[in-house]
Amino acid sequence: MPLTTGPIENTGNQPANAASVRIKILNITGGTLTGVVRVFRLNGTRRLLSTTAFAVGANASTFITRGLGNAAQYEVEIVPDQNGGLFSVYGLTTFGTLIAAQRVLNSELTVIH
Repeated sequence: MPLTTGPIENTGNQPANAASVRIKILNITGGTLTGVVRVFRLNGTRRLLSTTAFAVGANASTFITRGLGNAAQYEVEIVPDQNGGLFSVYGLTTFGTLIAAQRVLNSELTVIH
């Protein structure tokens, strides 16, 4: 079941705008969780910035960090191959500081139909 953050604004953030986005993946199953994360730039036209495959071991977690360039708006799609994953997304400044206003928790992700 594909999930999306929906559009995230990346202007006027404190302490700064996001230079990258971090996707946290928690596998709560007894097997390996696999899938793909896609990051899109939304500056007028939806343009794919990156596609990253993931494989997370049983009851383990990892994170993926991808650059945003100068995207004034962006979206993250998470496409797991099976159920059993919990996900969160955060914008990061160039210094790696989390931007709370760009936080998207698992319960806030939207299912893509």
